[in-house]
Amino acid sequence: MAHAITMRELQKLSATSIERLPGAVPVQSDGRTVALLVPLRPASEEARARFRGALAQAQSLRSPEEQAALDREFGP
Repeated sequence: MAHAITMRELQKLSATSIERLPGAVPVQSDGRTVALLVPLRPASEEARARFRGALAQAQSLRSPEEQAALDREFGP
């Protein structure tokens, strides 16, 4: 993790500055960590393919009843 930033510093950060952070950064207030600032990065094509494969495998293992319950909850 990178060096901690304060709440005051957080207020001044631009989106571009946040995107350039090397990873998760603790946010501190009065000397204690109150949050983690984690820059979002797009997933690689390889990671997306692994996710799609895992999702397809999980879907293939569902019973029709389980799928119907999910469709009722979240839509088809």
